[in-house]
Amino acid sequence: MSDAQAQAGAAPHHREEILTFLEVAFVVLFLLVYIWIIEPLSRAYAAPGFVLFFAYAFFLHVRHDDTAADLGIRLDTLGRALREALFVIVPALVLAGALGLYLGGGVALNPQRTALAFLWGYPWALFQQYGLQCVIGRRLGGLVQGEVAHDVICAAIFGALHLPNPFLTAVTFGAAYCFCALFRRCPNLFALALAHTLASTVLYHFLPPEITHSMRVGPGFFDTGRL
Repeated sequence: MSDAQAQAGAAPHHREEILTFLEVAFVVLFLLVYIWIIEPLSRAYAAPGFVLFFAYAFFLHVRHDDTAADLGIRLDTLGRALREALFVIVPALVLAGALGLYLGGGVALNPQRTALAFLWGYPWALFQQYGLQCVIGRRLGGLVQGEVAHDVICAAIFGALHLPNPFLTAVTFGAAYCFCALFRRCPNLFALALAHTLASTVLYHFLPPEITHSMRVGPGFFDTGRL
C-alpha cells in the first residue's frame, strides 16, 4: 500500500474519531447545562430534558450499531455482575456505615420510608449508570487507548457532574472507576444500578449531612445550609 493510499484510508477514521469526540462532548455539555441552568429554573423542564437525552442516546446507539447486550441490557450476566459489584462495594459501605455511626449518623432510618426511597432511587441510579456506561463509556471506548485510561476519564467526567459537592465528587469518581471496570468484565446495567442504589442509600442514611451535603449537586449544593 502506498503512502497516499494509507493517508486516504486514515482520513475517514480520523474524521470518525473527531465526530465521536463531539458526540461525547455534547452529552457532557448538555448534562452540565441541565444541572446548572435548566433544572434550577424549574422542574417542569425535567421531562423534556430526559426525552431529549434518550432521543439523542438512541440516535448514537443506532449510528454505532450498539446491541442490547453491548449496553448491558441483559439477564444472562445479572447474577455474576451483581456478585462482583457487591464484592467490591460492600466492604467500603460497611466502613462508611461504621464511620457514620461513630460521627453521629445521617438521616434517621425508617424501614418503610427507606424501602420506598430505595425503590424510587433505583430508576435514577439506572439512568446514571446508563449514561455513564452506555453513552459516555461506549463512545469513549473507541477513542481512548487503554482500559485504565478509559475508566479514569469516564470516572473524572462522572465526578465532575457532581460538583461542587466535594464528598460526592470524590466518592463518585472512585465508584465510577470501579463500575466501569466491572461493566467491562461483566456487562449488566441492572446489577450496577442495584449496587449504585445500595451505595447511595447507605451513604445518605449513615453519614452526617455535614459530610454528604444531603447529596446535593449543582446550585442546590449551596442551599444545603438552609435545610
